Amino acid sequence: MRKLAIFCAFAWLLGAVTPGWSSTETVLHAFRGARFDDGADPVADLVYDPVTNLVYGVTNTGGTGTACAAHCGTVFAVNHDGTFYSVVSNFQGGIDGANPQAGLVADAAGNLYGTTYNGGTHNLGTVFKLTYSGGQFQESVLLSFSGKTATHVSGAHPLSRLVLDANGNLYGTTYAGGASNHGEVFELTVSGTEQVLLSFTGANGENPKAGVVFGSGGVLWGTTYRGGGPNLGTVFQLGQSGGIWQLNFSFPFAGPNGANPAGAVVLDAFGNVFGTTQFGGPAGCAIAAAGCGVVFELQPNGNGYTETAIYNFSGGPMDGAAPLDDLTLEADGTGTDLYGTASEGGTLGGNCSTVGCGTAFVLCSQTSSCSGSANWTIYPLVDFTGLHGLDPGRKPAAGLLIPPPGFDSTPHGKGGCTSACLGTVSQGAANGNGAVVSLTGPGN
Repeated sequence: MRKLAIFCAFAWLLGAVTPGWSSTETVLHAFRGARFDDGADPVADLVYDPVTNLVYGVTNTGGTGTACAAHCGTVFAVNHDGTFYSVVSNFQGGIDGANPQAGLVADAAGNLYGTTYNGGTHNLGTVFKLTYSGGQFQESVLLSFSGKTATHVSGAHPLSRLVLDANGNLYGTTYAGGASNHGEVFELTVSGTEQVLLSFTGANGENPKAGVVFGSGGVLWGTTYRGGGPNLGTVFQLGQSGGIWQLNFSFPFAGPNGANPAGAVVLDAFGNVFGTTQFGGPAGCAIAAAGCGVVFELQPNGNGYTETAIYNFSGGPMDGAAPLDDLTLEADGTGTDLYGTASEGGTLGGNCSTVGCGTAFVLCSQTSSCSGSANWTIYPLVDFTGLHGLDPGRKPAAGLLIPPPGFDSTPHGKGGCTSACLGTVSQGAANGNGAVVSLTGPGN
């Protein structure tokens, strides 16, 4: 266990770093890697399943599947306090899939759904289901992606988390494949049929890394890592007209306002859309010529949406840079709190002397109970220093999970991490293969 007190006091045009918050970081499970078959390199979001009262995640490598160079990945379960850890499924690298890089989604019966980047019939990735029965999971492959062929258009290499609709249909994206081989948005119906909802062309976006989320009226929101006019990625919205899905809205990033969004967006109750970009922002970022990334907001304006970079990462000490995954939104009754991670930045030193080991943060709106003097105020929760001998992990590549109240027998107070936020770090910890971590706090 390691308690980190973070003290910062420099402001930004649209946001500020505020001192006085601290977070206690606990390593719940340090992955041991392929040699011990428990997994390695966790880069995806965690999910809480109320049926089993456990948290589930995936590792990109490790496990028992030896068909992949560093083994083919796992699905694991962990308790909130680290007293329980178990591998519930091992990918073997054949038609069952390999190298999952996206988080899971759970249905009301406790079944889990996910994607693998490789494996499947054509080695272009899969959609899989883990059916829960009698305290165990049984894997089945729902879809093997085939890419574009002479007779069929399909996706390839999904990196996205799936989303379920009320009828049990699954929606997601693929990084490649589709009609132009720039990726697609797809629906997998309950009958097992893949429907291509949108093929990216480059002009309207390219290479989505994140999945889609539902918005008001049944629309789908998502991001593409590249494409759009400047080829710096987009935020898009799909809707149905006459039963046909079509592109309603596409916003291309230009650089100063953000570039290359790698995570999904999150929506509040008022229709505002929030997300992060890996690069972009003002010139002069300490560790990346393309900018250290931003947190952005799209606000409805009556005729469309207005985009604002509500926070610009600096890459400096205890700030962060290069956020790779989605934000977690928690409304506290008066305002909005956005929790997230940055894969680089923070204090330079130890194993991350050049670009930093990353941070975890909360960004509070001006009307939130944790607000500061600026429109948005950032509070660094943890600075992953990567120091030898004190390395609880580094390089977070996934977002933070805020379990529901009562999950860990501790009532929530002000801010979602007053009880505990759970997340992963993709590298470091005791065995160098990443870890599942718990962040308890903050309290000011």
